[in-house]
Amino acid sequence: MPIYHPQELLPHVVTLVGWRDKARFEKDEDQSPLWVLFAVESGSFRFELGRHRGIAEKGSLVLCPPNTALKRGMLRPTTFLVLYFTWRSEAGEDIRDDECLHPNPSGHIVITDKQRFANNCAYFRMLKSRMDAPSVARRNFLVHDLWHQYGWEYENSRRHSKPEHDDPLMDEARTVLIENAYQPFGINQLSDRLGLSTVQFSRRFRRKFGVNPSDFVSELRLDKACALLSETRLTLDAIAAVCGYANGYYLSRVFSQKTGISPSEYRKAHRI
Repeated sequence: MPIYHPQELLPHVVTLVGWRDKARFEKDEDQSPLWVLFAVESGSFRFELGRHRGIAEKGSLVLCPPNTALKRGMLRPTTFLVLYFTWRSEAGEDIRDDECLHPNPSGHIVITDKQRFANNCAYFRMLKSRMDAPSVARRNFLVHDLWHQYGWEYENSRRHSKPEHDDPLMDEARTVLIENAYQPFGINQLSDRLGLSTVQFSRRFRRKFGVNPSDFVSELRLDKACALLSETRLTLDAIAAVCGYANGYYLSRVFSQKTGISPSEYRKAHRI
């Protein structure tokens, strides 16, 4: 199953509705064929969504995947927005499984940048009844911006906090990946060595470190490639060989996908 990061998906808002001081939901349970995002501006409601349950209050987002039952009940009159939207990959694939998303935002999300959250909600309300092309594009941008912000805050939190799950086997796996990151090495080889299927290994590693094994190795390789691009005059093929890539062409393709710029552009920017 491919994993998509914030910059790799394109949202399209189909419907945007909003309420002020709503005292109760018309339905205690509902589901939609689309992704559904609640943005709570004031008040509170309880919710249950698969394994996720809790209370959504001011500054909260609740994301419900397609065709997933959302149970809810109002606790206090609530002002909130609801967005119904689709997510597609750059290749046009319709994304409907939250397990494809990293970080996975399903359920309850809190954006710690309260001003950004409030500003986005205000902009959504300004655009709520406008259907011209620029307004449609701006709504899509705002959804993208919220997920980018969540992803950024998630990564910062993960870097500055201790892992929550004690799993010595995954600590061993991380050490092996670091030691072998810059040479040809298959994740399936390591999963066999650990006595796990590749799916079991990926899930346990992600649970411990917040990232799947292949992305962990990719981050290590790209960090080294960035350092060599900025600090040396090695050719791209030479850097690829040092960083564990088959050749410069493949490194260039991966580098551009992950960073948004080519290796030559990165090197030029760091040679001021």
